[in-house]
Amino acid sequence: MNNVPQTIGNEIGDALNAIIRQSDKFRNWEDPEIQSIVNAIDKLKKIDARGAFSRLGAVAAICGRADDVSAYYAKAVLLPDLEETKAEFYISMGNAGLYSKAHEIGKWLLDPKRGFFPTLWRRAVCFGQILEVSNRLADAKKTYPDLSKEDFSVVGSAADVMHARGLSDKDVVAVFDLMGEIQRKHGIMFAGYFGSSIKIVSPPEDQPYIYMTIPLSESVQFIHSLNRDLTKLIVEKMPNGAFPQGLVMSFAKAESVKLLEAA
Repeated sequence: MNNVPQTIGNEIGDALNAIIRQSDKFRNWEDPEIQSIVNAIDKLKKIDARGAFSRLGAVAAICGRADDVSAYYAKAVLLPDLEETKAEFYISMGNAGLYSKAHEIGKWLLDPKRGFFPTLWRRAVCFGQILEVSNRLADAKKTYPDLSKEDFSVVGSAADVMHARGLSDKDVVAVFDLMGEIQRKHGIMFAGYFGSSIKIVSPPEDQPYIYMTIPLSESVQFIHSLNRDLTKLIVEKMPNGAFPQGLVMSFAKAESVKLLEAA
């Protein structure tokens, strides 16, 4: 009974993924390739409204249309298959640089009982939900024994730094939100699959700190300009005009970044 909407939905998903792989820049909603997908979604809406709103949210995300992403999410959550809706919009919120909203959804999804922890924990860490993942890890390993084979060392190390420096996930997402503003202003998403990298830096004569970067396939000069914008926003909008103690974040050249790197 669901073969038709599933086929159309898959075709739309494949088309979206193909566009994302071409470039990490936001697209223009009026571009023919985007409108072709929107037209296909209109057909899907007649047989799978929830899936249509979810895919419209995904299209809006890669076009940097933050308000539209939120509006489609508000419609989709009123329909059946709430868990699928949240899982799909979790990615779309991140693609649009709406990190606080992604955090809200991620907190719900990371409950091991919901079944998403094994596939989402890496992305959650890269969205700044370090303590959320760390705090749920013991229960998740009981529910999914295969998780014991995976490397969570960077999560443990980062959580230790956060506890020692009094950092919270909210502190991390506050900086991510500023970076999201810059991403939308300059029409850029991120390179790679997860959205950011994280490593622990241990200076010889100072306390360890967390260093997170959003990788971009852009010129060094452009990335420097984004980091200057970030510095201005940090001064203007963060308490004490500085990064939270124990945390540094920036945009970085994609080739020089390894996801979930521990140092």
